[in-house]
Amino acid sequence: MGICLHCGSAFPRTRRTRKYCTNRCKTNACLERKPRLRASEIEELRELLMRDFESIDGLRERLRAIIAPHLPPIPVDEGRAAIPRMD
Repeated sequence: MGICLHCGSAFPRTRRTRKYCTNRCKTNACLERKPRLRASEIEELRELLMRDFESIDGLRERLRAIIAPHLPPIPVDEGRAAIPRMD
C-alpha cells in the first residue's frame, strides 16, 4: 500500500501508481507545484525591479548581502560583476 502525495489517501501501489493514487491527483499535484504567472504580473515585477535596481549586478549584491552577509561583496568592474580569471 502506498499513500498519495497529493490527497493523502491509501492506494494499492503498482509500477504505474508509485506516488499518486490516480492520474487526476498526479495532474493536480503538478499544476499546484507550478503556479502560472500572468503577463501583467510579470510586467509589474519587472517594473518594480527596474525602479529599485539599475542593473542585475545591483540586485545580486543586494541578495548576497541579505542571504550571506558574512561573505565579501561581489567585485564590480565598469558597472558589471568582475569574474576572476583562472590563469
